[in-house]
Amino acid sequence: MNRILLLSKIMIKNAGSTWGNKKGAGWKSFLILFAIVIGLLPLMSVGVMFIAGLYDGLAMIGQQGALLGLGVAIASLAIFVLGIVYVLSVFYYSQDVEHMLPLPLAPWHILGAKFLVALFYEYLTALVFFGPLLITYGVKSGGGVLYYLFALIIFLIVPIFPLVLSALVVMLFMRYTNVGKSKDRFRLIGGFAAIAVAIGFQAVIQRQTSGKMDNIEQMQQMIVSGENVLLGLVTQLFPASKLAALALMGSDSVSGFGYLVAFAFLAVASVAVFFYAGNRLYFPGVMGIGEAMAKRKKVDDSAFQKLVQPRSALIAYGLKEWKILWRTPAFLMNCTLSSILLPLIALIPLLSRQDSGEMLASLSAQMQGGEVGGIPIAIACAAFMMMAGANSTSVTAITRDGQGFFLNKSFPIAYPKILIAKLMPGILLSMVSMLLLLAEAGWLLQLSPLFVLYCILVGIPGIIFINLFGIMVDLNMPKLGWSSEQEAVKQNLNPLFTLILSALAGGLTIVGAYVVSGSMMIVGLGLFALFVILDFIFYRILVTKGPDWIEKIEA
Repeated sequence: MNRILLLSKIMIKNAGSTWGNKKGAGWKSFLILFAIVIGLLPLMSVGVMFIAGLYDGLAMIGQQGALLGLGVAIASLAIFVLGIVYVLSVFYYSQDVEHMLPLPLAPWHILGAKFLVALFYEYLTALVFFGPLLITYGVKSGGGVLYYLFALIIFLIVPIFPLVLSALVVMLFMRYTNVGKSKDRFRLIGGFAAIAVAIGFQAVIQRQTSGKMDNIEQMQQMIVSGENVLLGLVTQLFPASKLAALALMGSDSVSGFGYLVAFAFLAVASVAVFFYAGNRLYFPGVMGIGEAMAKRKKVDDSAFQKLVQPRSALIAYGLKEWKILWRTPAFLMNCTLSSILLPLIALIPLLSRQDSGEMLASLSAQMQGGEVGGIPIAIACAAFMMMAGANSTSVTAITRDGQGFFLNKSFPIAYPKILIAKLMPGILLSMVSMLLLLAEAGWLLQLSPLFVLYCILVGIPGIIFINLFGIMVDLNMPKLGWSSEQEAVKQNLNPLFTLILSALAGGLTIVGAYVVSGSMMIVGLGLFALFVILDFIFYRILVTKGPDWIEKIEA
């Protein structure tokens, strides 16, 4: 066990300077984490108020226990979905297994250490999704010391089962796609399939529960049929979550202790299953992950001339960045793929509901009604900026080069051209997200061409604004000392700054449109002018200060 803890500690430290490897990084890490907490406070406050309101309503009918079950279920679902990505990054794309095999380590040491690293990141997820619920429920119910002790234990146990489940799904796919010479291609297909399973699972669960939760008469019948029937409904998402909820509800009784022991036993059993399956699935699927197949193709003179035809330095460098994004699995999964997946995931809450047709018709009428003016344009602009903020392409443009970044200082290309070329892929991918979301909305909501035109008009400068901010963040806080590609994009806090900015900018955009209460044309043209001015200011800062920032970057 000591070797597992030591190895997991080393793996977390190797994530980079974020956790204080370098001199002076402690204060920097503290300030970054403090900024993240401040940025999340408004969201956490809204969540706490929402939970408190739910508790008051459920307490009136004696069904407040359903809130705990729902919280555990939602946290487990979020951990399962994010666990797919974490397991892919930590278990497969870190490329450190082949270096560990010659060491005096048993296979279960490596498996256990990687599981603990993924579990560490899942605790951060649980802190956001589950922590506020436990504290709010304890305050509202007047929970004593035993409640908070049970809550801490359950908080530590809850992420284990869904993480094991996501690890088994990923290892199963990656084990049986490790065939032939095109290993990278098949691994990517396996990764896509694993993500598709997670998204499909979420869609099926939401479709099964949406109709039940929206039917008032059926809900009343369920309430009067017995005690804690709502708890049985919401915990259908993850059956073990019912044990956690019952343990918290009975924290002051012997039965609550029994439920806690049963929940802990299930977690231990799931870890045992993980080790048993991991020994048989993980190592055969991960061996040779660093190998790649090279195509041998004879190039004639005419084809060679096409390959070496001259092009501008800006286009050539931009194409280089674009190809690296598509050819590197970690960059493809975390940067390129997100621009396509986010608009598709946005469809799940709408299409998976049993009453999706009526809801879409009502939403379409509200968005294009004359009484709302230009507020829908502002909402669309905020959505585009949020997707651009969630895409980490521009905010990791410098970091992705690693130690190879210093070759840029020897290229016969002006620094401003290098920066613009690095900015191009992020802007293009953000525009792909915007166009996909507009295509979906236009098809489902029957949007007018004028409305779509205004959305594009305000969306493009808003997207450029977020990407310009992202590359400036990375210029000032690059993380070049990574040992694997997944560290550059996954274990990097810089993307959180673009998320926070996009959330603030989107919220202010909507509030501004509400205060102005202008027409669609006034809001659209106003937002367009505002973001064009901001883009010009950020662009001038980038091309004038950017070269100095590059020169200051050290190994």
